[in-house]
Amino acid sequence: MIEPHEIRRKAEKLYSAFLVAWMADEEFFPRSVPSDRSLPESLTAAAASIQRLRDGSKAALGFGYTIDWKERNSRRHGRNFFPRSIYFESPDDLLRFIGKQKAFSAFTATVQKIRSRHPGLDRWIRANRRAVADAASGIDGLLETVDYFLAHPRPEMFARELPLSVDTKFIERNAGLLRAWLDILLPSSAIVADEEHFARRFGLKYAEPLVHIRFLDTSLPQAASIPSFECAIPLHTMARWEIEAKNVVIVENKTNLLTLPPLAGTLGIFGMGGGVTDLRYVGWLARRHLRYWGDVDVDGFRILSRLRSVFPHVQSFLMDDACLTEWALLIAAPGNGSKGEVLPNLTNSERRAYERCVLNNLRIEQERLPQSYVVDSIASVPEFHI
Repeated sequence: MIEPHEIRRKAEKLYSAFLVAWMADEEFFPRSVPSDRSLPESLTAAAASIQRLRDGSKAALGFGYTIDWKERNSRRHGRNFFPRSIYFESPDDLLRFIGKQKAFSAFTATVQKIRSRHPGLDRWIRANRRAVADAASGIDGLLETVDYFLAHPRPEMFARELPLSVDTKFIERNAGLLRAWLDILLPSSAIVADEEHFARRFGLKYAEPLVHIRFLDTSLPQAASIPSFECAIPLHTMARWEIEAKNVVIVENKTNLLTLPPLAGTLGIFGMGGGVTDLRYVGWLARRHLRYWGDVDVDGFRILSRLRSVFPHVQSFLMDDACLTEWALLIAAPGNGSKGEVLPNLTNSERRAYERCVLNNLRIEQERLPQSYVVDSIASVPEFHI
């Protein structure tokens, strides 16, 4: 015989289905609870089971599940009333039984607010019930923000400058949800569709990342009218300055960047870690010999793979199986235990090194490689001329 706590578990699973039916304006009640209604063989145990079922029902509590009883003879249990069906008669019965009255009230109020302001989001609402529930506490701010973007597409202001009642971090905290809604509601002309960054996608100003560069050829800064061999440039400013370097080396460790030897026609860039794909805005890099030098570890190869998704021609430097084999026993340290994944943009030698790093939790930090080895390795690269 099913027990009241088992009915509760089943009722909690009904809640999601009820939300779907409610949003579609479909009838959901009365709703049967599939259950095992067979009684224990012992008359005493059967009577106790029946009593527990009665005590947890709507007849006893005033809400919850209803039991339809049928009187019949049983050779084992005699003439008695047996449960024929168990069901919830109404939304209130279900919601009170599982303690979801407040959650349901907040959910329905949120849905109604969204639908009344932006009917175009109805399909999204139906497909994203959990996100709707999570949005309940901030729904007024979300709708206010969306309304502003609809009235002022691509405002070219910092988020904190927008005349909204929300706090200055609200858009940042809710960027995922706002993006989903704005993608649906804004005209395509107001969206940079291939841009993942929220501010760039929807026309907000933002603090651009600075790109730290170092000229390894002393003639390059003069040709570019830059009064320094080393400087930090806003990303989009760098995109407009087409520096006439033949080679570009992206280095993830600043000390290594600063200790690179002079190289004819070469520009060094301090890497941006996981944000390295932002360099796609520097379009002229696609027309340069491009090298990437990161740590020989799981994260280093992830960054390399991401960079190669933007610049397929980029070559790695000191990030192959040969480097790992030569130095693993001498300077390798434990990695951060990152789990492996399929990286689609590695060469065979890079992939072998990556798989060894995953399998053995290895890391060779680039700054631990001897400077003499680095210089000799640079000298062996055809496009570099020391």
